[in-house]
Amino acid sequence: DGPRTPLSDHELSRVLGGGIVPGSITLIGGEPGIGKSTLLLQTALRNPHLRVLYVSGEESEHQVKMRAERLNQEYGAASTSANCYVLTETNTQSIFKHIEALKPGLVVIDSIQTLHTAALDASPGSVGQVRECAAELMRFAKATGTPMVLIGHITKDGFIAGPKVLEHMVDCVLQFEGDRDHAYRLLRPLKNRFGSTNELGIY
Repeated sequence: DGPRTPLSDHELSRVLGGGIVPGSITLIGGEPGIGKSTLLLQTALRNPHLRVLYVSGEESEHQVKMRAERLNQEYGAASTSANCYVLTETNTQSIFKHIEALKPGLVVIDSIQTLHTAALDASPGSVGQVRECAAELMRFAKATGTPMVLIGHITKDGFIAGPKVLEHMVDCVLQFEGDRDHAYRLLRPLKNRFGSTNELGIY
C-alpha cells in the first residue's frame, strides 16, 4: 500500500497494481511496431490530471504530433489532455534540466536505447550507455519522486535489448505482445515491486 496516481487506462492501471507509484521506474518492452509508443502517448493524452513529459529520441516533434492528432480523432478531442509536453532529446543531463523546469507528474522515455550520457564515450544503445543512462534515470526518479516509464526494444529472441541488469534496476517490467494481424494486444507484467505479476491487460 502507498500513494498511487490513478490512470484513465484501467488495463494499464490494473497491471501496474492500481496506478503509478511516485518515484517508480517501469520498463515496457515489445516488438517493433507492436504499439508501445502509441500506448504511452495515448496514456499521456488521456490523463488530464497528470502533467506528462514525453521524451522522444526516435521521432521528431512533428511525427509525435501527427500520431497525437490521429489518436485525438479516434477518441475525440474532449477526451484528450493539453497537459502533455513533448521533448526531442537524447542527452540525459538536458532531459533532467527540462524535468526540473516542468515538474511533470510522469515522464515517458522513448526509448532507453536512444539515450546517452556525457559520463561515457560509448555510442547510444551500447550496453554501457544503456546501463549508465538507466542508473542516472533511476537516481533522479528516486531523488525527486518523479515516476518514469521507459520504452525498451527487444531482440530477435524476444528479450529486452541491453544488459540484463536493466531489468533488475527497474521496479516494474511489462511486456507488450500480440500479433500485428489480430485486433488484440496483451500487456503482461514480468516483474512488479508494487503489485502482482498475475494480472493481464487486454487491448
